[in-house]
Amino acid sequence: MLLYLDTRKILVGGEVMQEKSKSTILIGILICLIIIALKPVPSFNNNVPDPSFVSESVVQLAENRIAIVETETNSGLSGEVIVLEFNEDKKTFEPIGRYNYLDFFRNPEKYNF
Repeated sequence: MLLYLDTRKILVGGEVMQEKSKSTILIGILICLIIIALKPVPSFNNNVPDPSFVSESVVQLAENRIAIVETETNSGLSGEVIVLEFNEDKKTFEPIGRYNYLDFFRNPEKYNF
């Protein structure tokens, strides 16, 4: 058995250990790359509702006033507009009015229109 030590190679029985370790590492890297390539891509569900199914919208009327408009035709609140005003002291929105825009369009004489 021949044993020769060098800073670049270790010879044992005529076999180069440095080359064997390089090939083992390269095979390991290749296997890891194959696993990464075949791994399924995760789907990220951010739970944002589809805009076609959103049944209400928020509209800013003034700096501290918003309106929530219900647009779902099959809900009991269809056509409802709820107006809220932000209370600076309490840091909350307080309702100041509730209207039905569908009733306004269906019965304009009721509103002197």
